[in-house]
Amino acid sequence: MSDSIGFPQLNASSYPSQLFWLGVAFVVLYALMSRLALPRVTEVLEKRNAQKTGDLDKARQMNEEAEKVKITYKKSLAKAQKDASEVVTAAEQAISEKLAEAQSRFAENSRKRLVVIEQNIAKAKAEALHSLADISADIAADMVHKIADIQVNKADAKRVVTSVLQEG
Repeated sequence: MSDSIGFPQLNASSYPSQLFWLGVAFVVLYALMSRLALPRVTEVLEKRNAQKTGDLDKARQMNEEAEKVKITYKKSLAKAQKDASEVVTAAEQAISEKLAEAQSRFAENSRKRLVVIEQNIAKAKAEALHSLADISADIAADMVHKIADIQVNKADAKRVVTSVLQEG
């Protein structure tokens, strides 16, 4: 009756059989784990490590390619800026040349118009003086006729007035 009281694990008479079955269970579990489970775990860990290494290599390679693209982009941008600067400089020079040409045409046109205007002024002055001589001759002939009661020919009066104008 004392054998049936209490936990069987604490019964000292069952220790040898418990130790035997513990050993058998350990060996069987060890064999199963070392032959089946652990190789699969090792395989999964190796695959993960290989994938991680591959991903890191791929990331490194992509980073290098990105750097190359960045360098190419910077070179292209610098070239584009240089080309744009050259185009702007050429355009500015062409505009300056056209502006200088337009200014010289304007100056030449202005000189020609000024010469024509001066000629017109000179012609108008000559006509005004001629007209003034005619009017002065008429007035002088009328004055001589009214003051001295002498009849003077208009041509003679004009000659006198013209000579006086040329002296003055």
